[in-house]
This record gives sequence, structure tokens and C-alpha cells, in this order.
Amino acid sequence: MIFNIRDADLTDSGILNELGYNIYRSHFSHMWISESEMNVFLDAEYSYPALEKSLQDPSTSWYLAEAHHPIGFAKITWESCIPETSISGVLLNKLYLIPTETGKNYGKMMFERFIAIAQNRGKKYLWLEVLEQNERAYRFYEKQGMLHVKDTVLSTASQQSTLKIMGMPI
Repeated sequence: MIFNIRDADLTDSGILNELGYNIYRSHFSHMWISESEMNVFLDAEYSYPALEKSLQDPSTSWYLAEAHHPIGFAKITWESCIPETSISGVLLNKLYLIPTETGKNYGKMMFERFIAIAQNRGKKYLWLEVLEQNERAYRFYEKQGMLHVKDTVLSTASQQSTLKIMGMPI
């Protein structure tokens, strides 16, 4: 199995744009009441201007996962506080794989790699948010040792979604 995780840079914005829109829609479009609200969210995350700004931000890093071709990506914010707590650490903003590549241990390998990178940077805590409806991801992160910290709410004009915040010392 050929599998590689590499740092993404500005030259990868096209790949991240395509992967971001496609993967997110594949996994999460059924969770949105309003397609237009989902599209606004996607543009804020994966439009070229949003990606270029994020890729140039020294407080974040993007990674591409490749197995003969790009199959997923991740975004990490190196220092972020869990809302309404005193807990601070590395925020794993995104860890997404194309649907045909889930269940092949790529996510586990990516997760382990990011923990190692964070530890090498002297970080002591990792946290993330998972949509309550995304039970598969919640179970995956539990298996990696993450624990439920608290819930928060993501609100749009037409819906409210519960986000499960999970964290762990690293």
C-alpha cells in the first residue's frame, strides 16, 4: 500500500478546493436543511480566497493524504482554546477522506501522524469537533482515545446542529 501524508502549500489550493467541496458534500449534504446555507459554509472553507488565506496563516497547517492520487486532507490549528473553557491545545479542524477510501486505516494513520507532529512541536493536548449526527466519526475518535468534553451548537438561519467537542492529552 502506497500512502503518504504531506504538507500542503499554495500550489495545492486547487486540489484542496476540489477535495473540500466534493468530500464535504458526499459525507454531509444530507445533514443540511438548506443547500444555499451549506454552499455559503463551503465557500467560507474551500473557496480559493479562503484556502489561500488559510494556507498562508502560520497558525494553521494543511496536509494532503495521497495513495497514488489525493484521497483526503486535514487542517490543524496549532493553538486554540475550547470555547467557554480554559482548555487550550491543538485543534484538528478537519480530517476528511473521499468516501471510497474510508475504512482502510488511512484516517488512523493520519490521526497518529498529527499527534506525533503536535508532540514534536511540544503540544500537550488535542481537540476537535464532531457533528452529533456523525456517529461513525465520533466512534472513530473514541477508539483513538479521545473523550467527550462538552457540546456546543452550530446555528444557521434554518437549523441548529450539535457539535460534540472531544479532546485528549497527547
